[in-house]
Amino acid sequence: MLMKKLGWKRSLSGVLAAVVMLVSLSLSVLPKQAGAEAGTERMATDFEDGTIQGWTGRGGNEVLTASELAAHSGAYGLQVTGRSQSWNGPQLDVTSIMAEGKTYVLTAWVKLPAGSAASSVSMTVQRTTDGTTNYEGVNAGNATADGWVKLSGQYLLKQPVQSLSVYFEASANPTLDFYVDDFSIERLPDPEPIVIEQNIPSLKDVFADDFKLGTAILVNEIEEQSGPDAQLIKKHFNSLTAGNELKWDATEPQEGQFNFTRSDKIVDFAVENGIAMRGHTLIWHSQTPNWVFYDENGNLASKELLFARMKRHIETVVGRYKGKIYAWDVVNEVLEPGDNQPGGLRNSLWYKIAGEEFIEKAFEYAHEADPDAKLFINDYNTNIPDKRQDLHDLIKRLKDKGIPVDGVGHQTHIGIENPQVQELDDMIQAFTDLNIEQQITELDMSVYTNDNDAYETFPLDLQIKQAKRYKEIFDVFRKHADQLTAVIFWGKDDLNTWLRTFPVDRNNWPLLFDERLQAKYAYWALADPSKLPVDIQNTTAANAGADIDGKLEDAWSKASAVSILNEGAAVAKFKTLWDTDHLYITVDVSDASTNGNDAVEVFIDGNNGKTTAYEADDKKYTFRRSGANPGKPAAYKVIKLTDGYRIEAAIPVDHASLNDKLGFDVRILDKAGSTVKNTSWNDRTGSQDTDTSKYGVLTLIQGPQYSEALMGAPVIDGNMDSLWSKANIVTTDRWVQGTNGSKAKVRTLWDAGRLYVLAEVTDSLLSKQSPNVWEQDSLEIFVDQNKAATASYQADDGQYRINFDNQQSVNPVALGGNLVSAVKQTANGYVVEASIKWNGTPPAAGDIIGFDVQVNNDEDGDGDRDSVAIWNDRSGLSYTNTSGFGLLKLGGQ
Repeated sequence: MLMKKLGWKRSLSGVLAAVVMLVSLSLSVLPKQAGAEAGTERMATDFEDGTIQGWTGRGGNEVLTASELAAHSGAYGLQVTGRSQSWNGPQLDVTSIMAEGKTYVLTAWVKLPAGSAASSVSMTVQRTTDGTTNYEGVNAGNATADGWVKLSGQYLLKQPVQSLSVYFEASANPTLDFYVDDFSIERLPDPEPIVIEQNIPSLKDVFADDFKLGTAILVNEIEEQSGPDAQLIKKHFNSLTAGNELKWDATEPQEGQFNFTRSDKIVDFAVENGIAMRGHTLIWHSQTPNWVFYDENGNLASKELLFARMKRHIETVVGRYKGKIYAWDVVNEVLEPGDNQPGGLRNSLWYKIAGEEFIEKAFEYAHEADPDAKLFINDYNTNIPDKRQDLHDLIKRLKDKGIPVDGVGHQTHIGIENPQVQELDDMIQAFTDLNIEQQITELDMSVYTNDNDAYETFPLDLQIKQAKRYKEIFDVFRKHADQLTAVIFWGKDDLNTWLRTFPVDRNNWPLLFDERLQAKYAYWALADPSKLPVDIQNTTAANAGADIDGKLEDAWSKASAVSILNEGAAVAKFKTLWDTDHLYITVDVSDASTNGNDAVEVFIDGNNGKTTAYEADDKKYTFRRSGANPGKPAAYKVIKLTDGYRIEAAIPVDHASLNDKLGFDVRILDKAGSTVKNTSWNDRTGSQDTDTSKYGVLTLIQGPQYSEALMGAPVIDGNMDSLWSKANIVTTDRWVQGTNGSKAKVRTLWDAGRLYVLAEVTDSLLSKQSPNVWEQDSLEIFVDQNKAATASYQADDGQYRINFDNQQSVNPVALGGNLVSAVKQTANGYVVEASIKWNGTPPAAGDIIGFDVQVNNDEDGDGDRDSVAIWNDRSGLSYTNTSGFGLLKLGGQ
């Protein structure tokens, strides 16, 4: 989270306009000229005069040379050698080149010397404003020795500057030499002035009866009091958080030397405009100056010295804003279960010096400084059960001691897929017994599910998906309005977001307003959902048959459960299977109020025609809770559940085949007297009876592979003892990379404590030439213990890698103690025998877990991975996404 906070600071403090462009190998370059005057439209340095044309070394140790070896075009380019630190590299002073308020395209070509391994090289702007230096990424690319790579990105200079420069660095490789050529800066035409939409609903009014609606900002966003940024804040938000200006490094960078210039501007803006102000944050392991933790001799400070500094700091900062700041994040991110400390506490310098007591003192000092301010403990990933419980228990301990903890803050930095809405519901519910306030303090939603994707523009389907997800999440927030006193976004618009640089440089669109402060679909999802286009959702049916008896035999484990939501709550969940002649569906409906006319309606458009009137292949099937008309026109069974009922049905289809796409929808009818409440999976307009254009899409797929692990506990010694003879065998015969190479025959066993895996790997040449463990010859085992099949790893999920020399690597690292392994090399490869401790509550006989296993192979020993063979998941994302794993049933003896 340190990178998270600093990344946001660097991005927002310059209102970064780093539009991440695709790396290009085009040979076109801008016309060259030797220099430029202030405010010019274009300048370039091409080194063709044999000099370095004003470039200097940032560290003073770099050697910059106009060299023929570094020429992208012409005869010369800039050769950079002598780097010794990650930030070393060439820089060019462009203070007189760029003008405030103008947007520029910065372009350069980079390459590595012959024989160099590929490495990232980045282009960054260093800006000094009001004595504060900021570092703003423009673009980065993976440079190689094989060819030139173009770096290009936009940069908006929004503030006045004392100095401004552009520099290149290779932060991952401090001693890397590299070449730069054909650098240019070109000013873009001035954009149309930004005018906010004044005639749309104000968000603070939309949620006036529920909770405060807030945003985090940096001071530059409100320095122009009548500008569009300030106007947007005043129109839509009634709570304000300073993103960086109230942190320790901003308010007391040197001991006893306080600076409130920037924080005063934000607090005064809030007070003058009647906006409630939150303080973020007093105590944090990051963005706290190092001097806080050390004494005058450079030794770790004593607890007494640390508390004295803490008390003075809190008294000074909180006291200054007494009566102006209604709530403080007193301590921030004090939990990190992976640090393996008691109670899940983070092993920070605060904790190393003072233990849990530092938290108690922080709240006591803050309460003394302003008895009327609400005092919060703030943290991230509070949707994860283990961390959530640690936080709950910490707050209870503090309150039991009389420590004045008034509230818990859930940061809620989420993605477009995860966490599930129910997890957020559970997160809020988990703290209701503590009699404290709750706030969502740092809400945003990345549109990505991994660190590899990067879009040039925001795809329409993702815009709609994001909007729908925001609505579902706010339905949960409104459900808990009696608990939540504020929901605060971490930024107000898609230009001012830390997600432009974290975890990688790329466009992200996580907020409700776009880069020009215009309302997105995500805004309308909260202000008026009727303005949203219909989202055509996609789901899949796995290839398997089912007995229509209301019971969920193992075949149904191949199908993913899909929720039908109403105001954030799951009304029903359905699964689908298929064979040549039938589509099978099971629907579990949550409806404790029994009415025989309750029903599940299924709509099928055989050719997925998306027409506004029914065609011959379009069908509607009604399955009543009463069980009326069984088998007409489709066989079905009704089972009573504790909180509702289950429908299982077999719907006839004509010659279904792999990869067919059907138009598909499910609608739940809940009848109470003369009132009927309809809730649909996809078409929320209720037009399914005559119109198929708003159906979702159901794709017929093969589905996950399936195996069964019998009970047994072999000795982990690399030998195939007799227990393994009874185990079922699966083969890694699907290719993620390459089309041939090493494979494995894999056996599994289990007991109450562990999962056991034995793999016989065929590999003609054993290699660990690469320093990257995933490129070495190795076996990887993937476990999704609760079979959640999520787009990101949950607490129960693990990736376990063992190479042919029995060297282990585990993701997440904290699970390393779960793995025991032994390896023996054979005439045609190697055998891996491993056991993995169950993570958390162990599964039981009959349970089905997510499981996969893959073989990594460096076929020719050159350090590059040539093939990857896996049992089930071909996506290549098994290390971060469990949705593609196969299924492993835990059987008996």
